[in-house]
This record gives sequence, structure tokens and C-alpha cells, in this order.
Amino acid sequence: MTDAFIWWLAVEFLGLIALPFTVVLFKKLPDRGYAFGKALSILFVSFLLWVAAYAHILPNSRWAIILIIAILALGSLFLAIRRRNEIASFISQNRRVIIATEAIFLLSFVLLAVMRAYNPDILFGEKPMDFAFLNGILRSDYFPPNDPWLSGHSISYYYFGYLMMATLTKLTGIEPSVAFNLSLTLIFALTAIGAFSIVYNLVKMSQGGMKAAIGFGLVAAGFLLILANLEGVLELFHAHGVGSDGFWEWVGIKGLDNPYNSAHWYPTDHWWWWRSTRVIDTLSNGASLDYTITEFPSFSFLFADLHPHLMALPFVLLNLGFCLEVFSTPSILGLAWIKRNWPKLLIFALCLGSLGFINTWDLPTYTFIFVVAALMSAYWARGKIDLGLLKNVGIFALALAGLALLFYSPYYIGLQTQVKGISFVGDIDTRPFHFFIVWGLLLFVSVSFVLFQVWRMLKKKLSSWKDVLWAVLLPIVPLAAWAIWVLAKGTDVSILEKIGHLLPLLAILALILFVIFRKSRSIVELEDEVQGAPIFVLLLLFAGFLLVVGCELFFVDDVFGPGFERMNTVFKLYFQVWVFFAIASAFGLYFLGRRWSAATTIRKLARHSWWGVCALLIACSLIYPVAATITMTDSFGGEPTLDGLAFVEQSNPSESEAIKWLNDNVGGAPVIVEAAGGYFTDYFRVSARTGLPTILGCPSHELQWRGTDRDFRGREEDINRIYQSQDVSQVESLLEKYDVTYIYVGHLEREQYGMDVGEKFGDFMDVVFENEGVAIYQVGEE
Repeated sequence: MTDAFIWWLAVEFLGLIALPFTVVLFKKLPDRGYAFGKALSILFVSFLLWVAAYAHILPNSRWAIILIIAILALGSLFLAIRRRNEIASFISQNRRVIIATEAIFLLSFVLLAVMRAYNPDILFGEKPMDFAFLNGILRSDYFPPNDPWLSGHSISYYYFGYLMMATLTKLTGIEPSVAFNLSLTLIFALTAIGAFSIVYNLVKMSQGGMKAAIGFGLVAAGFLLILANLEGVLELFHAHGVGSDGFWEWVGIKGLDNPYNSAHWYPTDHWWWWRSTRVIDTLSNGASLDYTITEFPSFSFLFADLHPHLMALPFVLLNLGFCLEVFSTPSILGLAWIKRNWPKLLIFALCLGSLGFINTWDLPTYTFIFVVAALMSAYWARGKIDLGLLKNVGIFALALAGLALLFYSPYYIGLQTQVKGISFVGDIDTRPFHFFIVWGLLLFVSVSFVLFQVWRMLKKKLSSWKDVLWAVLLPIVPLAAWAIWVLAKGTDVSILEKIGHLLPLLAILALILFVIFRKSRSIVELEDEVQGAPIFVLLLLFAGFLLVVGCELFFVDDVFGPGFERMNTVFKLYFQVWVFFAIASAFGLYFLGRRWSAATTIRKLARHSWWGVCALLIACSLIYPVAATITMTDSFGGEPTLDGLAFVEQSNPSESEAIKWLNDNVGGAPVIVEAAGGYFTDYFRVSARTGLPTILGCPSHELQWRGTDRDFRGREEDINRIYQSQDVSQVESLLEKYDVTYIYVGHLEREQYGMDVGEKFGDFMDVVFENEGVAIYQVGEE
């Protein structure tokens, strides 16, 4: 665990550097954004390295990273000296929350490190791709980084998350196969303290005590990272033969159709843990009509794909912290504010823009929250909404969004994408039962929080019907846009059925807006700042339910065919919604626990019943993470290690030795040849495990990233010719065409092309490595 300690220590040092910046940036937050310092510092260092390496000012090297950190440390020291009294006062008055934050970070880090140590393999899913990107960036002297699965091209994907983890890998000098798993532990720990901080601040802003703020901050971390959807309950019933064939047919989750009796309390069916992320899958004669991905953080960290949606979590929470800061600062964020606070605007834009580079799907959502937070802040400062206010907020929004794109414009220039546009969803709807299985506890608490607020609002006199009118009309806008589109296309889709399907969600959106309008008026008229925290939570719920409604109406059109149209849309947007609902639910528990009084017997019974249902749903939501952890770690059996390639040494020692030789002896990024293969195969393992670019790794992935096969058309055939052709001149011509340095011949190459496939290479190439299973040939220098 020495590597884990070094990694943790490096991140702690970066967090210390960020402390003066967070104290200045988060003036309105009770914890002054302390928990966001680590993520902020990692982002700063990685961004500066990316810009410097992109402009060829500095190489992508360890000494360049250390130089950048030294410059940031000097800036931090300068700021610390200027604000020494303010910083000293903050530390003195907030020792408990600082200690709590660091304890949560350390415990979360250790927790996931232990879990990864018992399931460390970089195998299956998107892990080979993620590892390929990490290694490809590590081997790139300058940026944009090489695409290890398409030689001669740079990565065409949102790769900033990989770059940040590669930066820490270079800084610490830890082996990439270990750094891969440590990256997951870091993301988990940063997400834990980010969620903790958001709810801690919200509780303190609501005049909650220190114990309540820390306690419900912990609840937020648990709701976001530990709890799962309710599919685990169905798996438990299924594993013990509970339910008739008719019941399981009605449930309609693919795979839950043949009940069996498990020998343990938890499911033992091999693929049981996977089904929780494929809850919404409308079937017709066994074929998928609406295959979607309903992934959630608990599954994501267990499955351990180091993928953009996962790596984005700490940084969406960082941006949420900035949104809360803006929201809590009554000010008209127009041109005058920008002139006074331009450094803060630059940092806001830098952090917001990073989301587009880490996981592009997050950028529109958090831009929306940023702008709405600025609008509400301006409304409270001015006391009314008029053209002048809208003009100022519009200037701020344009400046923020413009700078966010400008900072990362080199990434967008020349970016290829599979996205074709936006399309509308037809008659496919998410069944209410599946919707409840996906959201379960979070839906129950969130809706209860909203209804409780509405009930309290209705007890007061309604001063204006405008609030009701706008609350009803605004949620209808996306549905109206969808209906107009459907009518314009002349598609045979039932608009009335869609309205009926969405009515409950639209009603919730209307209620949320109604409460937001009423509470906002009370802040302006009564200067009741305590209402600010509930309004911010309602804003998150509004964004969450709006995204859910959006998934029923529209989808991002990509390369996936019929039956899979909204797969990615539901996947990416539901993952965002989980963040919003988890934070809102944690705060909702605090709010309801404090404000829900029960004077009569009936009310006491209702209150106790509600908490009983809540406790039951929490227990049900814990079934999956507990059982899946047992399954994924094999009950914590085996020898623990954080080395994600240790399994290769055990299963194929010859290949493990060859991979180590390439990593130890081949510098830079010379091109290699290995057999190309399909999705979820092991054919592209050499390029993935070394970062050395190959002629073509995984064609299906390249098609997804680029949206076309134009850049790699014919490459797979050329690889086949290199291995199969007996014409030496043809082989040499192809090697020259792709600037190949090494040819790899291992067990997969022999399986595909014959056991004697490597013999011809020895006639005109040098054998630089050979053991009983692998031979590596090097093109001779002229």
C-alpha cells in the first residue's frame, strides 16, 4: 500500500496549495469550499500542463508538472500572506469541519482502495479503453495526445479526466496499472467530500448545528456513492424463487425470467449484478425495443470503468459549489460585477468549461444551473425582475459560457463526434414501475420534501396567481416543443398518451416552481435568508426532474441503431440526476426531521409511518451494494493487490513479460502492429497496456468516437496482409505506410493467423524480444 500512501500524500499537498484560493473563492459558504480544494488544484495543474504541452511550451513530463505546481505554490503563498488573518481565522473557527472532511476523504480512499485490491483487474467493460487512453496520454510528449488505437491520430474523445489522472501518475511515478485503480479510489474520495460539503453548507445556511451539518453531509455522501436502485430487491426475490412466472414476465427485466434457489442469501446468478443497470428495457419477443443504461455511482465504482461520467463527479460537485456561492451572494452579476471580479469569473469559467472536456454531457446542465443561480441572486439583490436585470444576467451568462468554451477551444477544434443531432422519442415510455425501481428512495424523499413545502405554502395566503400560472406553464414548454415536432413530422405518435404518461412528472415540476417562486418572494419581502438553502435544493430537483422528462421526449441521435436510440441519453442524464436527487434527499431528510412537527395522534402516526417507509427503502437500497460487493470481490478472497495487470502475470506469464519489456525498454510512442479485434475482446491488449499506438485497435470504439470509419477504413485489412502476406515487399510497404517500428506476435495473433505467423518476420526484421509465447520484431533501420 506504499503506492496508495504516496498518491494520497500528493493529493493532500495539492489540496494544501489550494486552501488560500478556496477561502477567497467561497466567501459565502460556511466551510469556505475547503472540500473542493483538492479537485480545484488537480484541475489547475492539469489545465496548465495541457495548455503548455499543447502550445509546445513545456513537454508532458514530470519536471514540467513539478514546475507548474511550484508556480501555483508561490501564488498560493503570496495569497496566504495577504489573507493570513482571514485564513487563520477560518482554520481556527472551522477545525471540526476540516477534520471531518479529511477523515471522510481518508476513510473513503481506504474503503475503495481495499475493494479495488480484491477486484483490481483491468479487464472487461470499458476498462481496456480507459487504460489505453491513460497510457496513451502518459506516452505523449505533447498534446493533443496520441490515440493508442489509431496510429497517426490524436484522441477524439473527451479526455481531460484521463489527462488529470495521467498527470498525477507522472507526478507520483506510480506504475499506470496501479495508478488506474488509485484513480478510481481518488475519484470516489473526492466525490464523497464534495457531496458532504454541499449538504454541510446547506444545513449550516439553514441555521442547523454542527452535528446536524456533519451528520447529514455524511448522509449525502452515502446516498450518492453507496445506495443503489431497488433492482437488488427483485434479484433477492428472484434468487430464492419468490414470484410466479407471470409476475416476472410483468416485471419485464431481461434475465429475471427463470427463478432459481440460491445457496446463499444473496444472488449467485453470474450476471445478476449487471441487470441493475439495464432496468428499462422494453422487450418484444425477446428483442429490445428500448434498451437503456440506468447506471448509478455505486455500480460504477464496483464495476470500475475509469470512464468520463465517473471521473466528472468531483468536478460537477466543484461547479455545484460555485453555483451555491453565486446563489448565496445577492448581487447583480452584470458588466460592473465582471469588472470588479474578473479573476473569479475566469475561475468559474475555467471550472465550468472543464466539464465539457471531462464529460461533455454535463456542460449544458451545469451552465443552466449557473445561470439560474445568477438570475436568482440578481433578483434578490434588485427585488424585482426587469429588462435591466435580465440584460445584466445575460451579459454574465454569455461571458461565462464564452470563456468556458474559449479556454478549451483547442480541444473542440477538429473534434470528431458520433452525434448527429437531437431527435424526438416516439411511443416508447418508461414504465412507472421501472421508474420507481430506478429511483426508489431518492424519489420518495425528494417528492416528500416538495409536497411538504407545498403543504406549508398552502397554509399561507396566496398573494399572486402569477406564481401559479408560471409554475404550470413553464414545465409544459418541452412537451409543447415535442408535440409541435411530432405534428410537423406527421409521425403516428399518440400525443395524448404521452401527456398522460408525463402528467405526474409535469405536476411535480409545477409544484417545485410554485414553491421556488413563493419562497423567493419571501426572501425579497421579508429578507428571510434561511429560505435560500431549500430553494437551492428545489432548483436541483427542478433540474433533475426536467432531465427525466427530457429523456421521455428527446434523445441525442448517435451511431446506435433501432432499439438503442436513447441508450446513451438515459445513461448520461440519469447519472446526472442521481447527483441532484442524492443531495436533495439528504437535505430533505434534515429539513423534514427538523420542520415536520406532529401535534395530533394522526399526524404522529403519519410521521412515524413516513420514517418507517424511509427506513425500509434505505434497507432495500443497501441490498445491491452489499451483495454486489461480495460478488465482485469474491467475498474478499484471493491475494489483494492494486496492480490491475497482475492477472496477466498469472494467466499468461509470457505475455506479461512481453508487456513489461515494452514498457521498460521502449520510449516515446513508436507504432506497433497487433491483431485487430471486435468490441469486448482482448485483441487490442498490447496498445492498451503500453500506450504504444497500433494501426487499429478496436474498430467499433473508433466508430463511436469519430462517427465515421473514414480515418481507419481499410486498416484492418492491411493488418491482415501484414500478418498473412508472403510478399515481403508488400509487407515492408505497409510497414512504411503506417511508420511501424514493432510487430507483436502473441497467442491471439497465432490463433488468428496460424502458429507459424511470425517466422517470415525473422527473415527481414530483428527479433528484439522472444520467449516461449511471444515474439516482438523490430523494423530494421536503413
